[in-house]
Amino acid sequence: MHDILGYEGKNVVMTGAASGMGAAAATLLVELGAEVYVLDIGEVSAPVKLAIKTDMKDKASIDAALSQLPKEVYALFNCAGVPHPPFSALDTVMINFVGLRYLTEALVPRIISGGAIASIASTAGMAWKANLELVRGFLAQDSFESQYEWLEKNTELNADAYGFSKQSLIVYTMTMARELSKQNIRINCISPSPTDSPFTDQLTETIDESVISLFFPSCGRYASPEEMGNPMVLLNSRLASFVSGLNIPVDYGYCAEVLMEQRDNLLSIS
Repeated sequence: MHDILGYEGKNVVMTGAASGMGAAAATLLVELGAEVYVLDIGEVSAPVKLAIKTDMKDKASIDAALSQLPKEVYALFNCAGVPHPPFSALDTVMINFVGLRYLTEALVPRIISGGAIASIASTAGMAWKANLELVRGFLAQDSFESQYEWLEKNTELNADAYGFSKQSLIVYTMTMARELSKQNIRINCISPSPTDSPFTDQLTETIDESVISLFFPSCGRYASPEEMGNPMVLLNSRLASFVSGLNIPVDYGYCAEVLMEQRDNLLSIS
């Protein structure tokens, strides 16, 4: 079947396509015939339609990018993300969630019926159930500014800002599914296990690689960027046209091993 994934000639928007999972997804989408518009603070090497320098923690920067995006969008890929450390706790949540949410909600009116949204969460956010009350309190802040102010007040999050940003993304994804389904728009996220990418290179500046290896699945290795980018492309494609509201572990069975009590639950997954 020609164009089985349904991207040919469609406008898609992506953040974080300069490297890693986003770069892998962007390259595949271009090969599938999509018109790819990228928001990234870094240099994008994939032959996309337009790359816009964007700081995802800066509302004005996102607004400037929005003015350059098409009026009709088929799919949104939220791939931008940073680790904490070395990034500050505040910047980590602003980039990984607040900017993502602002862009997503600004683009929803442009997403066509049958369109979709896919985001990158993390196995580090899989303890969201135990933290649900705090996450919901954060999500109740419905503006860019009020979320920033809430984060400044709740400094106890500094201990695990990355995990909290991904917990927020997972809960947000599931919460939004109901409202978006009324508009025939799907929303999902993936939770990767450790992946060989510049993100991990940044993380290992402050965390020993032997600690990261504790979270490998039993295959005993990092995932490749393509092994994460490809499932995202599938999720937003027409092959997944009735899949919405899911957080999907893309981890070669790591979460399954934890849930089946075959290994220690170091991330408090439930």
